[in-house]
Amino acid sequence: MTHVYAKARLIGTKKHHAIDHLLVDTGATFTVLPRDLLEEVGALKVPTRTKLELGDGRSVEAEVYAVVLMIEDREGATLAVTFEGAKPVLGARSLEDLGLKVDPVSGSLEPTRPPGVAYYY
Repeated sequence: MTHVYAKARLIGTKKHHAIDHLLVDTGATFTVLPRDLLEEVGALKVPTRTKLELGDGRSVEAEVYAVVLMIEDREGATLAVTFEGAKPVLGARSLEDLGLKVDPVSGSLEPTRPPGVAYYY
């Protein structure tokens, strides 16, 4: 199985942080990032927690943060979660928020729509 990685920029209220090798996991709903990184950039903590089931079968209660991600020519708000021992992954929700998908043949990210937030009434 080939792994797909993205170059991302995490943007918070305090600073930006480049992530050069962020694993893309289309089986993960949320983007997962370490708590110290989310706090360092100034991601906004949402006043709720969510229960997650991890790939190894464990259940954890995760903190939720609002953050801005930039990948390629895409920039947008998304949610990230964190919990004890969290390893960074880019989840399906953030891919959708940015209008990106994984091309299974090339193993790269490709657009699903033009850049920017899609809103159709």
